Amino acid sequence: MVLADDEGGRAAQEMFGAQAAQYAQSQVHRSDHRLDLVQRLAPAAGSEWALDLGTGAGFTAFAVAPYAKRVVASDLTLPMLRETRRIGQERQVDNVLLLQNRAENLPIASESIDLITCRAAGHHFSDLGAAFDEIRRVLKPGGALVMADSVSPEDDDLYQWFNEVELRRDYSHIENRRVSTLEGMLAARGLDVVEGELTATYMTFNNWVERTATPAAEVDALRRDFRNATPEAKAAFLIEETADGGDFSFAWPCFVFRAVKG
Repeated sequence: MVLADDEGGRAAQEMFGAQAAQYAQSQVHRSDHRLDLVQRLAPAAGSEWALDLGTGAGFTAFAVAPYAKRVVASDLTLPMLRETRRIGQERQVDNVLLLQNRAENLPIASESIDLITCRAAGHHFSDLGAAFDEIRRVLKPGGALVMADSVSPEDDDLYQWFNEVELRRDYSHIENRRVSTLEGMLAARGLDVVEGELTATYMTFNNWVERTATPAAEVDALRRDFRNATPEAKAAFLIEETADGGDFSFAWPCFVFRAVKG
């Protein structure tokens, strides 16, 4: 394991350090449609060296490990990397290296990485633009970024509602960006989106708040907000209350794409 300490991202370290075991068991993170799409897009990029940013418990790193000579699994939070090491040993994956570091400041040589992956992490990065700058720097010419992240609808009211409930549920949340915003940020850095798919992550409310240990009073307030959401929000996020009123099912939009460095 290689460690590179950084003072940034304190909220993310506090949140994910305390909840690392929960995320290691979360079915949404262990295996879902987003992971399948990332795995499908990654081999097409080809990779000797791959880097997985915001690796969490390492599930994306493990998914691309068969297609790479080496995978560097990078995360800000040491307890998450301990889960990555534990799960990697259980799965007998021997080509994944661990790096504790911020995505915005990578201790990696320029133009040395063939493939970068990032799943369900970008909305936690304190400065996504700086992370994209680093991604462009360390990618080889023709190298690829394969990313999957929750995204907001283009509508201003839905954007505001989505980001507000996520921040109240998880204080390390930064921003669920619009697809148009992401595409603009990538294009400005010479990262061309060559393939993409808008999909969704399906969840239940009780599991969603349990995973981040949201305080009970905030859970009650969020439950009321889901129940009283506008028809537009309920339609956009597929919010449905269970028959007994004890839970909700819903879905967050997710953009999965491959962008190539020109």
